[in-house]
Amino acid sequence: IEIRDRIRHGTFSLVEYFPASGAGGALTVGGQLDAWLSAQRIEASTRAGYESAVRFWKSADLDGRPLGELPLRTLRTGHLLRALAGRPDLTGKTINNYVSVTREALALAVTDKLLPENPAAEIKRAKHQKPPPDPFTREEADRIAAAAAEFYPGQVANMIELWLWAGPRTSEVFALQWSNVDLSSGAVRIAEAVVRGIYKDRTKTNTERLVKLNSRALLAIQKQREHTFLAAGEVFQDPRYGAPWGDERAFRRSFWTPLLKRLGIRYRRPYNMRHTYATAMLMAGMTPAFCARQLGHSVEVFLRTYTRWLDGGQDDTEMARLESSL
Repeated sequence: IEIRDRIRHGTFSLVEYFPASGAGGALTVGGQLDAWLSAQRIEASTRAGYESAVRFWKSADLDGRPLGELPLRTLRTGHLLRALAGRPDLTGKTINNYVSVTREALALAVTDKLLPENPAAEIKRAKHQKPPPDPFTREEADRIAAAAAEFYPGQVANMIELWLWAGPRTSEVFALQWSNVDLSSGAVRIAEAVVRGIYKDRTKTNTERLVKLNSRALLAIQKQREHTFLAAGEVFQDPRYGAPWGDERAFRRSFWTPLLKRLGIRYRRPYNMRHTYATAMLMAGMTPAFCARQLGHSVEVFLRTYTRWLDGGQDDTEMARLESSL
Protein backbone atom coordinates (compact mmCIF):
# COMPACT_ATOMS: atom_id res chain seq x y z
CA ILE A 1 0.00 0.00 0.00
CA GLU A 2 2.82 2.37 0.93
CA ILE A 3 4.62 1.74 -2.36
CA ARG A 4 1.40 2.28 -4.34
CA ASP A 5 0.78 5.55 -2.52
CA ARG A 6 4.29 6.79 -3.21
CA ILE A 7 4.04 5.80 -6.88
CA ARG A 8 0.76 7.71 -7.09
CA HIS A 9 2.35 10.79 -5.51
CA GLY A 10 5.51 10.55 -7.58
CA THR A 11 7.82 9.94 -4.63
CA PHE A 12 8.65 6.26 -5.08
CA SER A 13 12.36 5.43 -5.16
CA LEU A 14 13.29 1.96 -6.33
CA VAL A 15 16.69 2.03 -4.68
CA GLU A 16 15.17 2.94 -1.34
CA TYR A 17 13.01 -0.18 -1.23
CA PHE A 18 15.12 -2.54 -3.35
CA PRO A 19 18.83 -1.69 -2.91
CA ALA A 20 19.92 -4.68 -4.98
CA SER A 21 17.71 -3.77 -7.93
CA GLY A 22 20.53 -2.27 -9.94
CA ALA A 23 19.24 1.29 -9.42
CA GLY A 24 22.14 2.20 -7.18
CA GLY A 25 22.85 5.20 -9.36
CA ALA A 26 19.67 6.98 -8.23
CA LEU A 27 20.32 10.67 -7.56
CA THR A 28 20.77 11.59 -3.90
CA VAL A 29 20.24 14.90 -2.15
CA GLY A 30 24.00 15.30 -1.91
CA GLY A 31 24.39 14.56 -5.59
CA GLN A 32 21.86 17.24 -6.50
CA LEU A 33 23.56 19.79 -4.25
CA ASP A 34 26.92 19.03 -5.85
CA ALA A 35 25.46 19.22 -9.35
CA TRP A 36 23.85 22.60 -8.61
CA LEU A 37 27.05 23.99 -7.08
CA SER A 38 29.14 22.92 -10.07
CA ALA A 39 26.79 24.87 -12.36
CA GLN A 40 27.22 28.19 -10.53
CA ARG A 41 29.29 31.01 -12.01
CA ILE A 42 30.18 32.91 -8.86
CA GLU A 43 33.02 34.66 -7.07
CA ALA A 44 35.40 32.53 -5.02
CA SER A 45 34.22 34.15 -1.79
CA THR A 46 30.58 33.39 -2.64
CA ARG A 47 31.47 29.83 -3.60
CA ALA A 48 33.10 29.30 -0.20
CA GLY A 49 29.83 30.25 1.49
CA TYR A 50 27.84 27.94 -0.79
CA GLU A 51 30.25 25.09 -0.13
CA SER A 52 29.77 25.55 3.61
CA ALA A 53 25.99 25.27 3.16
CA VAL A 54 26.31 22.16 0.98
CA ARG A 55 28.53 20.50 3.59
CA PHE A 56 25.95 21.24 6.26
CA TRP A 57 23.06 19.67 4.34
CA LYS A 58 25.04 16.65 3.18
CA SER A 59 26.27 15.81 6.69
CA ALA A 60 23.09 16.65 8.63
CA ASP A 61 22.15 13.63 10.73
CA LEU A 62 18.74 12.01 10.20
CA ASP A 63 18.53 9.18 12.72
CA GLY A 64 22.05 8.03 11.97
CA ARG A 65 21.87 8.60 8.23
CA PRO A 66 23.37 11.68 6.54
CA LEU A 67 20.76 13.72 4.74
CA GLY A 68 23.03 13.84 1.71
CA GLU A 69 22.64 10.08 1.20
CA LEU A 70 18.84 10.32 1.03
CA PRO A 71 17.39 9.59 -2.42
CA LEU A 72 16.39 12.95 -3.85
CA ARG A 73 12.79 12.01 -4.61
CA THR A 74 12.19 10.98 -0.99
CA LEU A 75 13.25 14.36 0.42
CA ARG A 76 10.57 16.17 2.42
CA THR A 77 10.33 19.57 4.03
CA GLY A 78 10.33 17.81 7.39
CA HIS A 79 13.78 16.37 6.69
CA LEU A 80 15.18 19.87 6.17
CA LEU A 81 13.48 21.24 9.27
CA ARG A 82 14.81 18.37 11.37
CA ALA A 83 18.32 19.06 10.09
CA LEU A 84 18.03 22.69 11.15
CA ALA A 85 16.53 21.78 14.51
CA GLY A 86 19.54 19.59 15.18
CA ARG A 87 21.79 22.65 15.10
CA PRO A 88 20.41 25.12 17.67
CA ASP A 89 23.76 26.93 17.61
CA LEU A 90 23.17 28.34 14.12
CA THR A 91 22.33 32.02 13.88
CA GLY A 92 19.29 33.21 12.00
CA LYS A 93 21.50 34.67 9.29
CA THR A 94 23.34 31.37 8.80
CA ILE A 95 20.07 29.43 8.68
CA ASN A 96 18.73 31.74 5.98
CA ASN A 97 21.92 31.39 3.98
CA TYR A 98 21.81 27.60 4.21
CA VAL A 99 18.13 27.41 3.31
CA SER A 100 18.67 29.75 0.37
CA VAL A 101 21.29 27.40 -1.07
CA THR A 102 19.19 24.25 -0.77
CA ARG A 103 16.12 26.09 -2.06
CA GLU A 104 17.97 27.05 -5.23
CA ALA A 105 19.49 23.58 -5.64
CA LEU A 106 16.08 21.95 -5.31
CA ALA A 107 14.47 24.51 -7.61
CA LEU A 108 16.90 23.32 -10.27
CA ALA A 109 15.77 19.76 -9.60
CA VAL A 110 12.15 20.82 -10.15
CA THR A 111 13.12 22.58 -13.39
CA ASP A 112 14.92 19.44 -14.55
CA LYS A 113 11.83 17.33 -13.71
CA LEU A 114 13.70 15.42 -11.03
CA LEU A 115 11.23 16.59 -8.35
CA PRO A 116 7.55 17.47 -8.63
CA GLU A 117 7.90 20.34 -6.14
CA ASN A 118 10.51 22.09 -4.02
CA PRO A 119 10.65 20.80 -0.41
CA ALA A 120 12.49 23.96 0.70
CA ALA A 121 10.03 26.41 -0.84
CA GLU A 122 7.85 26.78 2.25
CA ILE A 123 10.58 27.08 4.88
CA LYS A 124 10.15 30.47 6.52
CA ARG A 125 13.03 32.85 6.96
CA ALA A 126 14.57 32.76 10.42
CA LYS A 127 14.40 35.98 12.38
CA HIS A 128 17.67 37.72 12.93
CA GLN A 129 18.79 41.24 13.64
CA LYS A 130 21.91 42.64 12.07
CA PRO A 131 24.23 43.73 14.88
CA PRO A 132 24.71 47.51 15.00
CA PRO A 133 28.10 49.10 14.33
CA ASP A 134 30.45 48.77 17.29
CA PRO A 135 33.10 51.45 16.79
CA PHE A 136 36.02 52.19 19.04
CA THR A 137 35.83 55.35 21.11
CA ARG A 138 38.18 58.18 20.25
CA GLU A 139 40.24 57.34 23.33
CA GLU A 140 40.43 53.67 22.32
CA ALA A 141 41.36 54.57 18.74
CA ASP A 142 44.20 56.79 19.91
CA ARG A 143 45.48 54.09 22.26
CA ILE A 144 45.39 51.50 19.48
CA ALA A 145 47.31 53.74 17.09
CA ALA A 146 49.91 54.61 19.72
CA ALA A 147 50.41 50.98 20.77
CA ALA A 148 50.71 49.88 17.14
CA ALA A 149 53.44 52.46 16.62
CA GLU A 150 55.25 51.13 19.69
CA PHE A 151 54.94 47.38 19.20
CA TYR A 152 54.51 47.08 15.41
CA PRO A 153 56.36 50.13 14.03
CA GLY A 154 56.38 50.54 10.30
CA GLN A 155 53.95 48.87 7.97
CA VAL A 156 51.43 47.49 10.47
CA ALA A 157 51.24 50.76 12.42
CA ASN A 158 50.85 52.76 9.21
CA MET A 159 48.08 50.49 7.95
CA ILE A 160 46.17 50.69 11.25
CA GLU A 161 46.44 54.49 11.27
CA LEU A 162 45.08 54.74 7.72
CA TRP A 163 42.35 52.20 8.51
CA LEU A 164 41.21 54.23 11.52
CA TRP A 165 41.22 57.59 9.75
CA ALA A 166 40.19 56.78 6.17
CA GLY A 167 37.74 53.94 6.78
CA PRO A 168 38.41 51.51 3.90
CA ARG A 169 36.87 48.07 3.93
CA THR A 170 39.19 45.24 4.92
CA SER A 171 39.38 44.02 1.32
CA GLU A 172 40.18 47.54 0.14
CA VAL A 173 43.02 48.37 2.52
CA PHE A 174 44.76 45.12 1.58
CA ALA A 175 44.38 45.87 -2.15
CA LEU A 176 45.29 49.57 -2.14
CA GLN A 177 47.84 50.29 -4.90
CA TRP A 178 50.44 53.05 -5.07
CA SER A 179 49.16 53.86 -8.55
CA ASN A 180 45.91 54.97 -6.91
CA VAL A 181 47.57 57.24 -4.34
CA ASP A 182 47.87 60.95 -5.10
CA LEU A 183 49.97 62.52 -2.36
CA SER A 184 49.87 65.97 -3.98
CA SER A 185 46.09 66.20 -3.63
CA GLY A 186 45.93 64.09 -0.49
CA ALA A 187 43.53 61.49 -1.87
CA VAL A 188 43.41 57.79 -2.70
CA ARG A 189 41.29 56.08 -5.31
CA ILE A 190 39.61 52.95 -3.97
CA ALA A 191 39.09 50.70 -6.98
CA GLU A 192 40.24 47.17 -6.05
CA ALA A 193 39.78 44.53 -3.40
CA VAL A 194 41.40 41.36 -2.06
CA VAL A 195 38.91 38.75 -0.86
CA ARG A 196 40.15 35.47 0.63
CA GLY A 197 43.53 36.08 -0.94
CA ILE A 198 42.10 36.64 -4.42
CA TYR A 199 42.66 39.99 -6.13
CA LYS A 200 39.66 41.70 -7.75
CA ASP A 201 39.81 44.71 -10.04
CA ARG A 202 36.66 46.15 -8.43
CA THR A 203 35.27 46.97 -5.02
CA LYS A 204 32.45 45.25 -3.15
CA THR A 205 29.91 47.63 -4.68
CA ASN A 206 31.55 47.56 -8.14
CA THR A 207 32.03 51.32 -7.87
CA GLU A 208 35.33 53.07 -7.37
CA ARG A 209 35.54 56.17 -5.18
CA LEU A 210 37.95 58.93 -4.31
CA VAL A 211 38.70 59.22 -0.60
CA LYS A 212 39.96 62.56 0.65
CA LEU A 213 42.60 62.01 3.31
CA ASN A 214 42.71 63.91 6.57
CA SER A 215 46.08 64.80 8.10
CA ARG A 216 46.43 61.58 10.10
CA ALA A 217 45.61 59.29 7.18
CA LEU A 218 47.85 61.28 4.84
CA LEU A 219 50.78 61.09 7.28
CA ALA A 220 50.34 57.29 7.50
CA ILE A 221 50.60 57.03 3.69
CA GLN A 222 53.64 59.30 3.63
CA LYS A 223 55.38 57.17 6.27
CA GLN A 224 54.59 54.05 4.27
CA ARG A 225 56.50 55.29 1.21
CA GLU A 226 59.83 54.06 2.55
CA HIS A 227 58.56 50.49 2.80
CA THR A 228 56.80 49.67 -0.47
CA PHE A 229 56.72 52.72 -2.78
CA LEU A 230 59.63 51.65 -5.00
CA ALA A 231 57.99 48.30 -5.72
CA ALA A 232 55.03 50.22 -7.20
CA GLY A 233 52.52 47.58 -6.12
CA GLU A 234 50.47 47.27 -2.96
CA VAL A 235 50.76 50.10 -0.47
CA PHE A 236 50.68 47.70 2.50
CA GLN A 237 52.34 44.30 2.75
CA ASP A 238 52.74 41.70 5.46
CA PRO A 239 56.12 42.79 6.90
CA ARG A 240 56.97 39.25 7.94
CA TYR A 241 57.13 38.02 4.37
CA GLY A 242 57.29 41.13 2.19
CA ALA A 243 54.20 39.85 0.42
CA PRO A 244 50.63 41.12 -0.08
CA TRP A 245 48.15 40.44 2.70
CA GLY A 246 46.19 37.31 1.80
CA ASP A 247 43.23 37.75 4.11
CA GLU A 248 42.20 39.19 7.44
CA ARG A 249 42.96 36.07 9.49
CA ALA A 250 46.75 36.44 9.33
CA PHE A 251 46.53 40.08 10.42
CA ARG A 252 44.11 39.26 13.26
CA ARG A 253 46.10 36.35 14.67
CA SER A 254 49.55 37.89 14.53
CA PHE A 255 48.90 41.57 15.18
CA TRP A 256 45.35 42.72 15.88
CA THR A 257 44.18 40.31 18.57
CA PRO A 258 47.42 40.48 20.59
CA LEU A 259 47.34 44.28 20.37
CA LEU A 260 43.83 44.63 21.81
CA LYS A 261 44.58 42.04 24.48
CA ARG A 262 47.72 43.92 25.50
CA LEU A 263 45.70 47.14 25.82
CA GLY A 264 42.78 45.52 27.64
CA ILE A 265 40.36 46.80 25.00
CA ARG A 266 37.24 44.73 24.30
CA TYR A 267 37.77 42.71 21.14
CA ARG A 268 36.20 43.90 17.94
CA ARG A 269 37.02 42.91 14.37
CA PRO A 270 39.41 45.14 12.42
CA TYR A 271 36.38 46.12 10.30
CA ASN A 272 35.22 48.21 13.23
CA MET A 273 38.00 50.67 12.46
CA ARG A 274 35.83 51.60 9.46
CA HIS A 275 32.87 52.16 11.79
CA THR A 276 35.14 54.27 13.99
CA TYR A 277 35.94 56.61 11.10
CA ALA A 278 32.27 56.87 10.10
CA THR A 279 31.10 57.81 13.56
CA ALA A 280 34.02 60.19 14.10
CA MET A 281 32.96 62.09 10.97
CA LEU A 282 29.37 62.31 12.16
CA MET A 283 30.31 63.47 15.64
CA ALA A 284 32.47 66.16 14.03
CA GLY A 285 29.33 67.48 12.33
CA MET A 286 30.21 66.45 8.77
CA THR A 287 27.33 66.00 6.34
CA PRO A 288 26.00 62.45 5.80
CA ALA A 289 26.36 62.86 2.03
CA PHE A 290 30.11 63.49 2.30
CA CYS A 291 30.53 60.70 4.86
CA ALA A 292 28.70 58.26 2.62
CA ARG A 293 30.95 59.12 -0.33
CA GLN A 294 34.05 58.59 1.80
CA LEU A 295 32.90 55.10 2.74
CA GLY A 296 31.45 54.07 -0.61
CA HIS A 297 27.86 53.85 0.64
CA SER A 298 24.69 55.29 -0.75
CA VAL A 299 23.31 58.01 1.52
CA GLU A 300 20.35 55.75 2.30
CA VAL A 301 22.55 52.86 3.45
CA PHE A 302 24.79 55.21 5.41
CA LEU A 303 21.87 56.79 7.27
CA ARG A 304 20.34 53.40 8.02
CA THR A 305 23.64 52.01 9.32
CA TYR A 306 24.66 54.95 11.47
CA THR A 307 21.30 56.38 12.51
CA ARG A 308 22.20 55.99 16.18
CA TRP A 309 24.92 58.61 15.79
CA LEU A 310 22.50 60.92 13.99
CA ASP A 311 19.53 60.63 16.35
CA GLY A 312 20.72 62.43 19.41
CA GLY A 313 24.31 63.55 19.23
CA GLN A 314 23.47 66.59 17.11
CA ASP A 315 19.94 67.30 18.40
CA ASP A 316 20.85 70.47 20.28
CA THR A 317 22.88 71.76 17.35
CA GLU A 318 20.08 71.13 14.89
CA MET A 319 17.48 72.76 17.13
CA ALA A 320 19.77 75.78 17.58
CA ARG A 321 19.83 76.19 13.80
CA LEU A 322 16.04 76.35 13.75
CA GLU A 323 15.91 78.73 16.69
CA SER A 324 18.29 81.10 14.95
CA SER A 325 15.88 81.41 12.05
CA LEU A 326 12.77 82.01 14.16
